[in-house]
Amino acid sequence: MPRAALTVLFVTLVGPCASAQRIEMVDIANLPRFDVASVKRGDPNVPGKLDVSPGRLLVQNQPVWNAITIAFDVPRPQLVNPPPDLMRDPFTIEGRLPVTAALPELKLMLRALLIERFKLRVHVDVREQDAYALTLARRDGRFGPQLRSTRVDCRSRAEAERRNEPVAPIPEGSKPCTFKVGAGTLDVGGVPLSTLMAAFSSQVGRPILDKTGLAGAFDAEMQWAPEGSDGPAFVTALQEQLGLRLEPAKTTLDYLVIDHIERPEPD
Repeated sequence: MPRAALTVLFVTLVGPCASAQRIEMVDIANLPRFDVASVKRGDPNVPGKLDVSPGRLLVQNQPVWNAITIAFDVPRPQLVNPPPDLMRDPFTIEGRLPVTAALPELKLMLRALLIERFKLRVHVDVREQDAYALTLARRDGRFGPQLRSTRVDCRSRAEAERRNEPVAPIPEGSKPCTFKVGAGTLDVGGVPLSTLMAAFSSQVGRPILDKTGLAGAFDAEMQWAPEGSDGPAFVTALQEQLGLRLEPAKTTLDYLVIDHIERPEPD
């Protein structure tokens, strides 16, 4: 799979989680299972890896909290009461599944594995907290000069490639699938607004609620001055370059509370 497509797939796997997304709890009896699965202690000297290919999930040399965030669609800051040592030690989880399985089903299979092998027990705690509402900055609804709608949906393309389904070439002149966020820079192509919001949320440290009314996929480039540097602040650049504005708001957010977790018996 191309690197850009795999990057977008990783964003898809962990979920946008920038707004008041609910954590859906499913009874253990109703969770699908991997056809074959293995859990092993990882090697802290080997870099971590996430590989999702047709019929296979590999979470290699990753702390278990990473698998939990994928399985429950919740970002790391919304995990409550994780045991420090167990959350730090690496594990390798591999699961085999039907090649036709969609990502939501894969996540539920991973959830079942965590419950059965790690004895994971959790509950959801709903909390009110400060947030931002994302709105269009211009009254006429026009975007800023560095935000554009696109017909290229890279999330769907990555999912199709994962399932070995045919994918049409990107139209000539369209931006390729891209997801790059660094210190003071953002460069994305063919991503939904929810993915952009996740990047914005990580910069401002609050959940973001979508009040734009926008749909579809977008290309965007943005530059701002990291804290302590000269240049436009993030919220200023957001308004001037993308035509989007953040307004103070309140929201309720689901937190995943870890009640119990154990080290698994290795295969």
